[in-house]
Amino acid sequence: MKAETPTSLKCLLKIHTQTSSSVSPKKMSLRKHFVDEHQCDLIDRVSNIGPILDNLLKDGVIQQEDYDQIRAIPTTQEKMRKLYGGPLKAGGHESKDIFYRTLEEKEPCLISDLNRNES
Repeated sequence: MKAETPTSLKCLLKIHTQTSSSVSPKKMSLRKHFVDEHQCDLIDRVSNIGPILDNLLKDGVIQQEDYDQIRAIPTTQEKMRKLYGGPLKAGGHESKDIFYRTLEEKEPCLISDLNRNES
């Protein structure tokens, strides 16, 4: 004799099947973007902000006015806070993706360390 599946379980399976097939894994993820998740570490540990700002300007993440204002700030930590509070916040996920790729290029040891600690 075959056991009957409870109705509540059938509903959950149906919802899971519909969700899995209609929503991409990227949209299903509730996880924060890497640069948001590691904001404090990045603010504290990025050491060479100049070339990062140059890339972000070249890639259109920041405008010349933002670039000039951020460059005028005295400390790297304050520059990073300004970057997070303005252009990265306004630019959304795409800007954060570009920022992450720039960090991979300009601060590879830092990004590698943060990725390793995530595991």
